[in-house]
Amino acid sequence: MKSFLISLIATIVFSISVNGQTKFWEDLSCSQKTDIVRVCQSESVKKFYDGDFVLSDDEKTEKLLNELVTSNDTILPLSFYLFNKISIESDGALSEMAGEYYIEFLARHPKYILSYFTKERELSINKPLWRNYAQSVGYELYFKKKGTSDIKYNYQSFKEILIASSKGNKENEETFRIFWQLVDETIKNMD
Repeated sequence: MKSFLISLIATIVFSISVNGQTKFWEDLSCSQKTDIVRVCQSESVKKFYDGDFVLSDDEKTEKLLNELVTSNDTILPLSFYLFNKISIESDGALSEMAGEYYIEFLARHPKYILSYFTKERELSINKPLWRNYAQSVGYELYFKKKGTSDIKYNYQSFKEILIASSKGNKENEETFRIFWQLVDETIKNMD
């Protein structure tokens, strides 16, 4: 059983990046998705994926967000897919609560997420997710500056994480520039 699990995890990790190409949830086969869900340890993550979890601005949702942020790289495509789903579905109080988790998730996986945002740009997605993230980041960094957010990153430290992770990839550098422009606009509009 232990050797099967190790083999399964190795297969999943390999499927996330094949020949230097980053793979996202949408790029995975049904069997790859099933394997990732199978190794996921979090019941709340599995319930949310299965549609058996109602998002709200409560402790259960906060626990879900924390589990998505702290999940291991084996389930990264699933975690990011679910963060995207939350980004689309969230409103009002839930959006406010989720902002700090978006920042932490971006800080932990900047290359992966910037690559996804670059893919959105290249495909000219009508309602790109990077806009949701940029606005949430802008709000959270604004509140950090005002002293009402306890996120561990300030404007400059978070920006430096994204700059460093986009260096050397022209497409991601351009995505970062556009993303950060919207972060700045969001902060400016808050004043």
